[in-house]
Amino acid sequence: MLSVLRSEKKYAITLDGYYCIKHKLSKLLMEDPHNGKDGYLIRSLYFDTFEDSDLVEKLDGIEVRRKVRLRCYDPARGGAKLEIKQKQGELQRKRSLSLPRSSAQAVARGEYGILLENREPFALECYGIMQTRFYRPKVIIEYRRTAFIARENDIRITLDRDINAAEACLDLLSTELI
Repeated sequence: MLSVLRSEKKYAITLDGYYCIKHKLSKLLMEDPHNGKDGYLIRSLYFDTFEDSDLVEKLDGIEVRRKVRLRCYDPARGGAKLEIKQKQGELQRKRSLSLPRSSAQAVARGEYGILLENREPFALECYGIMQTRFYRPKVIIEYRRTAFIARENDIRITLDRDINAAEACLDLLSTELI
């Protein structure tokens, strides 16, 4: 399991602003090695309760809340990361567990029992949360990210664009996402 604690600030900018900021950041910071020529793809399948409790808590501004997601970076290859992201005041805590493709596909179908086969305590915690609160796949969000890193103080700045959502097809690892 990987655990990260950080502060996140999010801002909406225009496409012109994106290119201007990207150009300036490329002169000041190191590019993330995953960037490639045009950034990298991120696709996340978000889970929530029948009543959309996690979404409602976010919209209501609840101080301590969480979201559960499966995230992949290349739907055609590899597996995915099962993540729980928790808001704790000004900080975000993200814990993640890499799952092989077959396990990720099972979780995406709502078959959480596959997590009981994993020896990581985090897998068992995810199973408990998702099973007892009746989490179900809700929406896929996909976008392209370009990231910059300041090595000296561990600052990471990300620029996201081409943001899309899908509710009809919830197959995270499909190459034909609608």
